[in-house]
Amino acid sequence: MKNRIISFVTLVFFFTDVFAQTDKAEADLLVYDMLTAMNMTENWHPNMNIRKNQLKETAEKGIYIVRGESFQINSMRSDFYVRQEKGQWLPINDARYPMETMVNLLLNRITDNKHVLKIRHHQYGGKIPTITLPMQNIFDLFARHMDLYCSVTHVDVHEIRATLVLHQRKLNYIHMLTLVTNTMDFFNPTSTISGDFYTNIPQNNVSDIFKEKNKKTTTNENYNCN
Repeated sequence: MKNRIISFVTLVFFFTDVFAQTDKAEADLLVYDMLTAMNMTENWHPNMNIRKNQLKETAEKGIYIVRGESFQINSMRSDFYVRQEKGQWLPINDARYPMETMVNLLLNRITDNKHVLKIRHHQYGGKIPTITLPMQNIFDLFARHMDLYCSVTHVDVHEIRATLVLHQRKLNYIHMLTLVTNTMDFFNPTSTISGDFYTNIPQNNVSDIFKEKNKKTTTNENYNCN
């Protein structure tokens, strides 16, 4: 297992270097190959290093926001939600808090992520193959070398809609994952979440993409990660 993980990490950094030398069509195919070839989940997560000055109380008793940063638009943030249990800060993963739980899931803060993704991968030239994979594989492949930001755009008793942006700071491009799931199904730990995956987007296109998506989407409630 150790050798498989070392090989996996080597593969991730190899592809990161290759992205810098390819055009969008080739880079999209590389992402597709990575997503379809990966047959194991490493379950990588960032350290939970929380400083007191990062914490901000919410309207829910005992629930705190760990303040992060915004990316291009104020609603796209890296904030996540925690509560203290037995002296430890733990990420919210609770059916009573669907918005906070979705945020923590998208920012790779929930360590027992068994959800499955069924995503349409939008590639250069209009190709849109469908891929089914463990959700955690997205984070295992990209989260080490990309910054994560999210926005939960709609939550009600029927449906949750959200967007995840993965930003490659050095090469200045993003991947964007838009998701929709039934609210009740979301708390089945092995449920399938549907979405669309847009890869290798120039960073300066993010605001335009959101303007276009907002024209097509009407929501009853709007929840952001702030």
